[in-house]
Amino acid sequence: MLNTVSKSAYLPTPQFTVMNAFWRNRLLLSLVFLQILFAIAVSLYLGRSFWDSSTPILLVTAARLFCFMFANFILWRLGVAIFVAKPKKPIRWMLQDLRTKLTDPEKAPDVVICFVSIVALIVTYTFLKNEIHSMNPILWDSQFAKWDRFLHGGVDPWTLLRPILGSPVVTTAVNATYHIWFPMLYIAICVACLDRRDPIRSTVFLVAFVLCWFVGGNVLAIVFASVGPVYFEPFNLGTDFVPQMELLRQSNEISPVWALKVQNALLDGYQNSGFARGISAMPSMHVASSTLLAIYGFTYSRWLGWGLTVFTIVIMLGSVHLAWHYAIDGYASILLTLFFWWLAKKLTARFGPET
Repeated sequence: MLNTVSKSAYLPTPQFTVMNAFWRNRLLLSLVFLQILFAIAVSLYLGRSFWDSSTPILLVTAARLFCFMFANFILWRLGVAIFVAKPKKPIRWMLQDLRTKLTDPEKAPDVVICFVSIVALIVTYTFLKNEIHSMNPILWDSQFAKWDRFLHGGVDPWTLLRPILGSPVVTTAVNATYHIWFPMLYIAICVACLDRRDPIRSTVFLVAFVLCWFVGGNVLAIVFASVGPVYFEPFNLGTDFVPQMELLRQSNEISPVWALKVQNALLDGYQNSGFARGISAMPSMHVASSTLLAIYGFTYSRWLGWGLTVFTIVIMLGSVHLAWHYAIDGYASILLTLFFWWLAKKLTARFGPET
């Protein structure tokens, strides 16, 4: 008589499912863990707590963003029910769909792990950014300004952009685009965490994202410590960019330039150890992450990729026009991001979810 085994015996246990999820995402988790170790080493070296006043604020913000992400996920599935599946009872269809997805032994744990990893990345990144000038007080700004002039015919790049972007209304439009960057980035993170139809694509983006913010935004930012044209004078580096700041202030009297308020808040935070006190110009994380968004967009469709490429160009021009960055910050960021995407693909091919 043949032995019979219940089908339930082959079902994975919760512990097995969780371990599998950690294994599938081991590459992402390992990189974030390396960043945390680096932050702990910096904390011990400086004698400053890794858990500072900004950490609880960031965690509360992350919790709110997670709720916002989940609410949008529900709306997305409701939209699929109404406009794609078109069942007789769309609400019932959506609830069943949500139940299926939330209890999926692979996709559900992956979503949580990926999102929590990015939250850990952001908290750690913020701590390290706040300590850049404690780690390296030597600034590269004068050298970057010289390289900018060398690459642009002996003049500062902002003077070349002034005839094109200099009107108050255009400056406001560029500034508005610059501020749209955060929600755009957040949407991309949500898509990468939630869209598990192609785990390789999501992993490549998230790994490249970590490389950009950890290696670029933390390690290289410490090595090449700089503050950008806007803070050239406040950091006693000279008056080279005073005319640019005066023109931005004049524009603000006609049409709002919100960057000026943010720049003043950052300087105040730096001088008085406030919540937002990390000042760093090289590399430009606005340009790096926008470039990453464009590359990621091309993995979905050509029109999305080109649309995000235009967005990246505006961010690049805006970073110089609004005095946040030297042009060379943006050029370096684009090259770094292309390299990080290539490296992420190589690492994912070897250590990704399907290996």
